[in-house]
Amino acid sequence: MTRFAWLQSRTQTLGVYAMLGALAIAAAITGVHLSNLYHSHILHCTIGCDLATTQFLHSDTFLRNSFDVLSLVTPALLGIFWGAPLLAREFEAGTYRLAWTQSVTRSRWLTTKLATGAGAVATIAGILTLVITWWYRALDKVGSNPYDLFERRDIAPIGYAVFAFAAGALIGVVIRRVVPTMAATLGVYVGARIVTTRLIRPHLLPPLHKTLSMLNADGFGFVSSDGSPITLVAKASAGSNTWTQSTQILTSTGHVASSAQLTAFVQQYCPAIANPPAPGAPGNGPVKAAPGVADAFHACRDEAARVFHLAVTYQPASRYWALQWLETGIFVALAALAIGGCYWWIARRAR
Repeated sequence: MTRFAWLQSRTQTLGVYAMLGALAIAAAITGVHLSNLYHSHILHCTIGCDLATTQFLHSDTFLRNSFDVLSLVTPALLGIFWGAPLLAREFEAGTYRLAWTQSVTRSRWLTTKLATGAGAVATIAGILTLVITWWYRALDKVGSNPYDLFERRDIAPIGYAVFAFAAGALIGVVIRRVVPTMAATLGVYVGARIVTTRLIRPHLLPPLHKTLSMLNADGFGFVSSDGSPITLVAKASAGSNTWTQSTQILTSTGHVASSAQLTAFVQQYCPAIANPPAPGAPGNGPVKAAPGVADAFHACRDEAARVFHLAVTYQPASRYWALQWLETGIFVALAALAIGGCYWWIARRAR
């Protein structure tokens, strides 16, 4: 049975491994070049560093874009084209009946197919993410926040790929048609990723909190939409390589400042900004600031620092790997549940 399962997937497996080999060779050649550029032009730079950094970050743009796309779509593709047809094709063509009547039990048939496929998928995803993470090592050291690359580096893509494969297998057992199974697998995978990213990952570990002065805000400014009064806005970061989850403006009493309070503050302490001069001519171009507006802006910011302060909720850089393992574990656990669902459905429902 194992040999038969291998023969069924041999062509696509060898084809994917051949592409991975070519990708690894290209990454090895260009990755060494990037590493040499980093050590010779960036690591010990003392003069013209901004220009050197900009040029370095624009190196190998084609490969960068290709690797970014590959890291994002490969788990989904493995689920769609590897997991979804694995069992759905057998049921659609009726070939599963032949296996079950040739002294091969349902459990053995399913175990062999799932083990062969899951092993190949995990290996492919592991090699790919290893190659991409290694190739980017120099670029990621220059101004990259690891949390911004969370879904494209290290071990998380392996968990995504294993889950996509197992979900495709389960959906194939239920639907028993290849094309609908492939579409449903994509929908389930995308839905699971969205829910995990937006609702689960921010709560995997209790976040830390930091209080900052308004003078330390990365983005201090004023906004108005649809003709509403101008209000104060500010954002801040907890530091380099941290994941800033939220920034709130607090009053001196420690309460979150309301929109009305922020608008009233601008009206009272920043009249030059609350009532900007009308543009001299119609059009959508920039309006030249009146004399003294820059001084008024700084005075307004100083006054805001006296009245308000910022509360930043964040995850520190030290928790990056803990979050990687936790999220990978969640998707592996979901994959295990899907595989269990395959066994239950075939044992109880399949005919």
